[in-house]
Amino acid sequence: MIRKLKFEYQIVIIYLLLGGLWILFSDKLIHAFINDTDILTQAQTYKGWFYVAITAIIFYVYLKKHLIKIRNAEFKAKESDKLKTAFLQNISHEIRTPMNGIIGFAQLLNRDNLTEQQKQTYVNIIISSSNQLLNIVNDVLDISLIESGNITANLESVNLNSMLDELYQSFSPSVKQNVTFKVVKELPNNKCIIITDKTKLRQVLNNLTNNAIKFTKNGHITVGYALKGDEIEFYVQDSGIGIEPILQEKIFDRFTQAEVEITRQYGGTGLGLAICKGNAKLLNGRIWVCSEIAKGATFYLSIPYNAIEDKVTINPSDSSFESLNPNKTILVAEDEEFNYLFIKELLKNIQVQTLYARNGVQAVEICRQNSDIDLVLMDIKMPIMNGFEAAQEIFKFRPSIKIIAQTAFAMAEDKERALSLGFIDYISKPFNEQQLISLIEKHTS
Repeated sequence: MIRKLKFEYQIVIIYLLLGGLWILFSDKLIHAFINDTDILTQAQTYKGWFYVAITAIIFYVYLKKHLIKIRNAEFKAKESDKLKTAFLQNISHEIRTPMNGIIGFAQLLNRDNLTEQQKQTYVNIIISSSNQLLNIVNDVLDISLIESGNITANLESVNLNSMLDELYQSFSPSVKQNVTFKVVKELPNNKCIIITDKTKLRQVLNNLTNNAIKFTKNGHITVGYALKGDEIEFYVQDSGIGIEPILQEKIFDRFTQAEVEITRQYGGTGLGLAICKGNAKLLNGRIWVCSEIAKGATFYLSIPYNAIEDKVTINPSDSSFESLNPNKTILVAEDEEFNYLFIKELLKNIQVQTLYARNGVQAVEICRQNSDIDLVLMDIKMPIMNGFEAAQEIFKFRPSIKIIAQTAFAMAEDKERALSLGFIDYISKPFNEQQLISLIEKHTS
């Protein structure tokens, strides 16, 4: 009960209790053994000094214990501030570097007499820098969502063999020439399909694989999985620099000295493994590492084996854009015109007809006047009337129309709200041609 009180109240209560008990029992004890008045007076004096000494010792021990806690908290706070400052400095550097590439080479594209090769080189640098910047933003957003609890698992069927094949194709070009890169798939295709969150699982594996490539100059990198009882155990093994034993427990936490030292030397946001740890928890799994200095490291991710047998999943990348009906009409509701122009350009190859609405009110009116609209790409954040409100108005007179939510916000509740309000699907900005076309094909074919 006392421990729940503020420290100053604890001191007062303890002092009163000690004083009261001392007066009560010490007086009775003295009078029981001493009858002489002079001796009694002297004993009372000694008793007083004894009480002062005892209480001083008690309070010294009590206060020292409390001060140690305060000083430890202050030390941790200062260390945390230092590490956060180092993190912010690193993030600033990581953001400014790709921004410099984007702005610099965009300006160079305005020069006259550039060769086609130069133009293509500049464009490739801009694209690469933009993707780098997007990864930084995603890392910061992901860790914020994870720590706030504002993210949930989106369960779906996942073909593990297909996922590893996609991972291999994606990372093979980045592997150094003197490094052997391979994937290991233990289960046959009819038993490698599980129910989990595909996006988060892929994010963990991509992050671990990217780290392995970053820290491995020669030797090998192996990504695979194995069935361990009722769990699937993924592993990413490399022959890189390795991790000191003292750091192996800390590297999954953000704002640690291990993180700062690694990011200073090798770059990156330093959030990747913290995100992996958060995603592993969301997948009802766990993540750990085994490593030796100069011999490499093996990261493990274990998740439940929720298998679906004799099922076949379709890889969206295998679909053909030409399968889309060129007679389809798509309304793009987007307040930023350059975003509409971008979407229109992406859809040019499939020859669908596009209509444009600058806000929710226009989107409602265009849908009311055009009964042949097959699909609506609805931005959520728009002036006058937002996407949620506009969709509800459209559903009143076109209840069967298909509306896909698009937004730059990546909050879990946005997706859940969109689906609960009747949206057929959801896509987060920024998106690429493959993502957009596959989504449109899914709902128009």
